Amino acid sequence: MPEHQHHLKEQLFTAKTLYRELHQAPEQQAQHSNAKAWVFNDLVQLTQGNPKVDAQQLMQHINQSLTLRRQYMQLLQQLAFATSPVQAAASSAASSAARIISRKSAEFELLFKPDKQFSGQVYVILKIPHSIEKHHNQGVRINCCSNELISSIHFPPIVDGKTQLLMEESDQKFINMFDAEFAIYLS
Repeated sequence: MPEHQHHLKEQLFTAKTLYRELHQAPEQQAQHSNAKAWVFNDLVQLTQGNPKVDAQQLMQHINQSLTLRRQYMQLLQQLAFATSPVQAAASSAASSAARIISRKSAEFELLFKPDKQFSGQVYVILKIPHSIEKHHNQGVRINCCSNELISSIHFPPIVDGKTQLLMEESDQKFINMFDAEFAIYLS
């Protein structure tokens, strides 16, 4: 069997498993009856970086539900454009929240540059040398994932192989991007 057919079957199996799991939790749905109803397609669309999904509300819901967080992580692992795994600690004496200055993989480079005019602000620069068409039209979504938390950031469309955001150094999403204990998934 060709490799691509095996990969498609694996993705289909994962999607069916997660769909079944999502619909077998009626007691959790009853607890959140006053909240917006989310469907499996919303998770898939967020995973694929669709900017039309209400990412902030959906991410809040994902972080409150262990089942949804696990499903979202599985989708990210299957559908992400690129990944940067949890970084190895430099030493056992290092702090638990070890910060790094850049994230690199074969598909992308993520780095930051402090703003010279305003202290506390940082340019986060994302370079993707071989981006896909979606990145030029819709932008890029970065998911920062640990065991307890997933944060998501949408970058503007790629121009000449890069894009950037201006962020506050104190923003938790910025901190997560450069925390060695968070894995990075691009979509």
